[in-house]
Amino acid sequence: MTRQPPLIVAAHGTRQAEGLASCRGLVDRVAAKLPGVHVGIGFVELAEPDIATAVADALKAVPPEEGAEGPDAVVAPLLLHTGGHVRSDIPEAIEEGRDGAHVAYAGPLMPDLRVRFALQRRIGEALALDGGPEWRAGDTSVVLVGRGALVPDANAEHYRLSRLVWDEMGLHQVLPAFIQVNRPSVPDALSAAAASGATQVVVAPVFLFTGKLSQWLAEQVGAWQASHPDVEVRIGGVIGDCDEVADVLIDRYRQQLGIEGAGQGAPVYLSGLRLQGRQALVVGAGQVAERRIPALLEAGAEVRVVAPSAGIKVSGMAARGEIELVERAFRPSDVDGAWYVVAATNDTAVNQQVAETAEAQHVFCVRSDRALGGSAYTPATEQAGGITVAVVGDRNPRRSVRVREELLRALQGV
Repeated sequence: MTRQPPLIVAAHGTRQAEGLASCRGLVDRVAAKLPGVHVGIGFVELAEPDIATAVADALKAVPPEEGAEGPDAVVAPLLLHTGGHVRSDIPEAIEEGRDGAHVAYAGPLMPDLRVRFALQRRIGEALALDGGPEWRAGDTSVVLVGRGALVPDANAEHYRLSRLVWDEMGLHQVLPAFIQVNRPSVPDALSAAAASGATQVVVAPVFLFTGKLSQWLAEQVGAWQASHPDVEVRIGGVIGDCDEVADVLIDRYRQQLGIEGAGQGAPVYLSGLRLQGRQALVVGAGQVAERRIPALLEAGAEVRVVAPSAGIKVSGMAARGEIELVERAFRPSDVDGAWYVVAATNDTAVNQQVAETAEAQHVFCVRSDRALGGSAYTPATEQAGGITVAVVGDRNPRRSVRVREELLRALQGV
């Protein structure tokens, strides 16, 4: 049997039992998805075993084969960004434990969009908190709380993440904050939200598991809210043990073995849809809809747009008779008769309702806010010389665009 290099997941560590159990549960999830691979865990601090010991134990469990190609083991950090632990502490621990073996070192979890989707799901859960009224995304401010690092790149990535979450979820605003090391602090960001007129705020921790940081966050939010009773604040859950994070770790492992993206590409079936004379439903009339509608019209679809209000571009299409515009909120009956649905509102709950309704009627649906929440993806497309090139990926849309452009250049050079 071919030797499969062991995977060591390098986690931060916590003394809190719940957070530690969730962390170990995630590693068990990874192991279940990698049958035949020895999967271990080591911690930077606060828990045992340490990373050096975990590396040594894995190499004892699966001894290296002399003359074998590729790494003898892979270490994948269960950390979000490239902070001090990723740059210094973990590499030093690997060096201590490898005893001359070739140990490959993978990158952190971000900026993989699957982790972002998991974070957005937690924010969505806070918007629809059990026992409380459901908040509209467009009326809600979010304070996105990062750990804080001495490495500028890690802090800059947190600002980038804040902007992406803002745009993709259609929130009123997203204010970045840090729980330690850097400013703005959580109280700073909450005060900025209140000064802008916010009356409902979700504080969303970009933490993988519960621990001391979660406790500090609850204390800081509680102290701030005591002096700001007019602002309602909800604290979202941590990302936690979930398939998205497990799948990213698995891809990090496989990439070190030369298996890009598990060797399977995006998990979709490519097909060309003939929409001529068939109804396509677009729910929402914002910027995403403005980009999607022309492509549907070009394919010959009869486009019906449902939205409480529409901007100049969509209203203009309706005035010219290019589309049917229904200015009201979405109803499940709107999906009746549609062959293809695009959920493109700025409200996560509405997009979810559209996707679930389409799913129940066996109609393919693209979700603009959460690709994995729909049943179809919108590919990066381009046309040249009678050929339409489409590239679909479930991880990095920008990479899909780059691949599309390279393919076009190759075709045009033939």
